[in-house]
Amino acid sequence: MVFKTILTVMALGVGMTALHAQQPLTHTQYGQLRSVINPAASLMHMGGEVSVIGRRQWVGIDGAPTVFWGSGHIGLQGAGATAGINIRHESMAMEKLTEASAFFAKSVRISQSEYLGLSLNAGFSYMDGRFSQLDPTDPAFHEDVNETDALVGFGVMLYRPERYYVGLSLPRLMLGNLGVGGGDNRYNFRNLYHLTAGALFNLGADFQFRPSLLVTYSESLRPQAEASALFFVKRLFGIGLNARSYGELAGMAQFNFSGFGLGYSYQFNPGNQPLNRRISNTTHEIGLSYRFDRVAQLL
Repeated sequence: MVFKTILTVMALGVGMTALHAQQPLTHTQYGQLRSVINPAASLMHMGGEVSVIGRRQWVGIDGAPTVFWGSGHIGLQGAGATAGINIRHESMAMEKLTEASAFFAKSVRISQSEYLGLSLNAGFSYMDGRFSQLDPTDPAFHEDVNETDALVGFGVMLYRPERYYVGLSLPRLMLGNLGVGGGDNRYNFRNLYHLTAGALFNLGADFQFRPSLLVTYSESLRPQAEASALFFVKRLFGIGLNARSYGELAGMAQFNFSGFGLGYSYQFNPGNQPLNRRISNTTHEIGLSYRFDRVAQLL
C-alpha cells in the first residue's frame, strides 16, 4: 500500500506541465544526497555521513549561478537520532547568498519495518549584493545590499530502510529581514519548500533500480518538479537520467566504493536553439560523500 502511494506521488510530479520562469537552484543528485534538502533524511544513515555538492549552471554565461552545498551529521544510536550541520553558498551575477544551519533529527518506529523521522534546524542567511558595480551613476543601483536574516526549518520523513521514503521539508523559513533601508530596497529572502520521494527495487542479485522525485517551491517562483531514475550494477556503479518540468534533461552517473560516493551529472535543455529567447542551460554537477560505517547503501 505504501509503495503504491510513493509511486503515485512520483507520477504526479512527473506529470506537471513545463513551467517557464526562473528556477529554484536545486541539485539533480537529491536521490543520493538528501540531507541538504531534508535533514530528516540523515536518519536513514545512522552511521554518520559528510557530503559536498558543486553545481555550475549555464556554463559559458558570465555571472551564471554557481551553488555549493555541504552537509555532515553523526548518529546518536542510543537515542535513535542524528545531529549535524548544513551549509549552502550560491553566487549569481552580483549576488552572493550564504546560509548555515544546525539540525537535530529523531526517528520513531511506527511498525515492524517503517519509521517516521522529524528534524528541526536553525541558522542564518547572509545576502551580499554588490549592485553598485553594475552602474554607479544609476540611482537604482546606487547602494550595495548586505543583509542577514535568521532562519528555522523542519522536515518530516516516512521511510523503510533500503526500500522507500517520502518526505516534506521547509529547511528555510525566514524569521524576519534585517537590512539597510526598507521598501523596495529591502532584500526579501525566499522560503523554500521540498517534497521528496524515492524507492529501491532489486532486479535480481546484481542489479538495482532507484527512482526518485523532488518538487521544489520558492516564494515568487513557480514550482519545479523533477524525476530521476538510476540503474545500479552490484550497488557499485549507477547510470541514469533526470528530467525537470522546465524542460531540462540530465545524464547521471554514480560510483560507490569503500564508503565513498562520487556522483556526476550533465544537464542541458534539448529545446534550446540559437537566437531564441530561452536561456541556454548547460550545467555540470559533482557530488562527493563519505559514510563513516562504509555501508554501500543506495537509499
